[in-house]
Amino acid sequence: MNIQRFGLVALAGMIALLSACAKSTPSAGPSSTPTPTVAASSSSPSPTPALASPTAAAAGVVVVHTGTTTVSGKSETVLTNAQGFTLYYHTSDTPTSVCSGACAAAWPPLLLPSGTPGSSASLPGTLGVKTNVNGSQVTYNGHPLYLWKNDASAGQATGEGINNFHVATPTIAGM
Repeated sequence: MNIQRFGLVALAGMIALLSACAKSTPSAGPSSTPTPTVAASSSSPSPTPALASPTAAAAGVVVVHTGTTTVSGKSETVLTNAQGFTLYYHTSDTPTSVCSGACAAAWPPLLLPSGTPGSSASLPGTLGVKTNVNGSQVTYNGHPLYLWKNDASAGQATGEGINNFHVATPTIAGM
């Protein structure tokens, strides 16, 4: 009889625990690193960020945010996309030549099909859009913005210094 009661009490406890877990929702507290909203993906893990599309949302939607990450051993305020992934600029870009083709496969451009890009924070520079071979690419102070396919999660800046790409900060000089 005691074994049956113990089993019923244990079963009731497990049901209560599972019920509570199923109803819980994560809370979003303050954080120095943005939390990404990851697109649904297949059951196999991917070494690249879940970037369903680097295309930004329609006009009037904030497409650039800021976050804090470590760049070359120093804490920096950086520009990020809506999912919190670090944005980069390419020092080899010119007004008539940008990273495209195989380069853009590794460094997906931040695109905005129409409208004017906005920011969630006040920025000292200017956001814009430049139409190039990639489409309507978001720019900051004239620099086209890119993501790095090897940044696996929000707040990483693993592309810093690779092939003349650098983390985009609010204070980068104009192109």
